[in-house]
Amino acid sequence: MKFLIFGDLHGNIPKVHYKNFDAVITPGDFCSDDARKYMFLALKENLKKNSRIDWYDLIGRENAEEIIKKSMSDGRKVLEKLNSFGVPVYTVPGNWDWTSDEASSWNFLRKDHYKNLVKGFDNIIDVNHKIKDTGDYEFIGYGISSGPEYPQDKEDLKRLKLYLKDIKKEYENELRKIDFLFKKASKPIIFLSHNVPFNTPIDIIIDKSPRKGQHFGSLIVREMINKYEPLVDIAGHMHEHFGKCKIGRTICINAGYGPNKNILLEIENNKIKSLEFHE
Repeated sequence: MKFLIFGDLHGNIPKVHYKNFDAVITPGDFCSDDARKYMFLALKENLKKNSRIDWYDLIGRENAEEIIKKSMSDGRKVLEKLNSFGVPVYTVPGNWDWTSDEASSWNFLRKDHYKNLVKGFDNIIDVNHKIKDTGDYEFIGYGISSGPEYPQDKEDLKRLKLYLKDIKKEYENELRKIDFLFKKASKPIIFLSHNVPFNTPIDIIIDKSPRKGQHFGSLIVREMINKYEPLVDIAGHMHEHFGKCKIGRTICINAGYGPNKNILLEIENNKIKSLEFHE
């Protein structure tokens, strides 16, 4: 099988550099990210004052709702384009795809907008928290994650001290769900995660950010790779990187950011036959 892989598109229609492929793989973040600058402002305030200010309260919820609606409209256009290729498109939601935030104090964000985002597309296959049999392989999906599921940075551990018990409980529950899927699998696994594995060359923040220099991949993705060694892990989220690394027998791919990046992955006889990065 030949898979065409896109990274985080954030409202941008992808440019296709390859003609022949059997399916598409993309790790989410279809929606545009105009809210990012306000999230960074909130993060700076929280790190400076040891507080928990929400970005939407910095600019007002009415303004925030308009930004989110535009973001989803942009994401829908991206999915329309992917759906038009006429082949299966395997995906998981990214942290920008407005899934339900049950911890939010804002009712609007507690709703799962992602369901409507992907609704009505014949070729879009959401594998989040699922196993999908493709014949020779099985997809396992784990989306949404935008950082270590349990804080690893000393400042975060200090700032979130009162909430660590709940954070750990949520992390362990999520870990059990994904581990259960791997235990059920009976064929070679293509692991599709939104975030890359923690503490690797492809998860360190090098761009301008309050977290510059930190590793910010997923602990759960790393644990599943260490334990089960899937054939490949395909992820995005970390915009700084477009490349691969290897953990044990698993090839870990960071599909990068933006509409100009393509990857062509060919798998044959349970092995990676070829892997091309193009931008």
